[in-house]
This record gives sequence, structure tokens and C-alpha cells, in this order.
Amino acid sequence: MKKLFALHPSIILDEFNSLRITGNYRLLALSEQSVSFQTNDYVMTVKGEDVTVLMLTEQHAHISIDELQEVTVRFTPEVGNSYES
Repeated sequence: MKKLFALHPSIILDEFNSLRITGNYRLLALSEQSVSFQTNDYVMTVKGEDVTVLMLTEQHAHISIDELQEVTVRFTPEVGNSYES
């Protein structure tokens, strides 16, 4: 099925208690205190007192974070990913 509108990956951290990811992503790790996602060549990890998944679909994730403690974003290029023409 072809999408009507192209979804470009976006990450929104709203009021330090809600995380929304739209577009292609990969869930790497999930626990009661942290969640890690990969979008293209970037890995984002969010840690808090309590992490709750509100919605998780192929193109959208919505996470609730109580008492946000740490947000890290790392550049980790995928193996075999070439940007040269």
C-alpha cells in the first residue's frame, strides 16, 4: 500500500514527559526505566523513573516518561550504508 504523504522521521519530546517518534524507526531496548530507538543513523535512549508505551505501531511510537533523568542521542552509522552517488 502506497502512503499518501511521505513520512519523514521526527522525534518530539513534549514537556519532558512525552516522546513521539514518527516515521521509520527500530525499537532496540525497552524496560520500565528506559527505551532506545534507532532512526536512520541515530540511536536515542531515554531514561526516567517510569517509562510507559502508550502506542507502538510500524510508523509511530508514543512513550510516556515520568521523572525524566537522561536523554542521549548517538550517531551510529549502519554497516554498509553509503551516501555517495
